[in-house]
Amino acid sequence: MKKFVLLYNAEPDEKPTDDVMDVWMKWFGTIGGSILDMGNPLMDGRLVNANGASSLTQENRPVSGYTIIKAEDMDAAVEIAKTCPGKSGLQVYEAMEM
Repeated sequence: MKKFVLLYNAEPDEKPTDDVMDVWMKWFGTIGGSILDMGNPLMDGRLVNANGASSLTQENRPVSGYTIIKAEDMDAAVEIAKTCPGKSGLQVYEAMEM
């Protein structure tokens, strides 16, 4: 099995209500056997480059959270990702073993 990182695209208009969290928790339950690290929502951050650092707030951040899963290959990871309840989609990356 390979390791994949799911990066959830931010949904700036969605508020983390109990109903929204219930939908996500049910989804995590359906993919539970694949989860290595359920991850966390991401709060405000910083974009850092050679010119310094700038704020990434909930209004302008591109990524809202992450989960690490295991899957046979990228196609299997994408099939898991397709079931995600997020409206803005997500990015799937294979994590290179080191």
